[in-house]
Amino acid sequence: MDTEEIIRKCQAIHIREEDKVKITLEMNLGTKKEQMLAGCLVGKVLLTRAVNNEGLKAALQQVWRTVKAVKIESVGNNIFMFKFVDEADKKRLLKGGPWHFDRALIVLVEPRGIGEVAKQAFTHASFWVQIRKIPLACMDKEFLWELGGKIGAVEEVQTDEHGDCIGEYARIRVSVNIT
Repeated sequence: MDTEEIIRKCQAIHIREEDKVKITLEMNLGTKKEQMLAGCLVGKVLLTRAVNNEGLKAALQQVWRTVKAVKIESVGNNIFMFKFVDEADKKRLLKGGPWHFDRALIVLVEPRGIGEVAKQAFTHASFWVQIRKIPLACMDKEFLWELGGKIGAVEEVQTDEHGDCIGEYARIRVSVNIT
């Protein structure tokens, strides 16, 4: 049987509607989902070509220096799942970014829903922005929050131990739409 004949036979296959089997999962995914996804991040490397999976794993484990192990697995299309043993490691990495690999941004998100990869939104990335030459009267957390809001969604305004924003520059962490 040659290739053309196989293709012709495959095209002739049709499944009638009554022959389709429908599977319904009736178990409660709520608690299981929360436990499974609690220590996870999903990340997408914004490259047009395929990522070297082993290179990414080696580079991130070296750079991130997590207290406990992190499991890194490819889930296709330059998207990776990061499973953390320690929740503090996960939070530190989310706040410590942005991260990059091979000169490309890695967008990290906490999985939403039941974690369907296709439904994760890799549309925003967080950056620390420095604002310089701020008048003394404007070195105020509320003012800087409003100023940062002109760039993106403000996540944090860095202050000293007294809650002040006085210095050579202000640091504001903003989430920016990268699409």
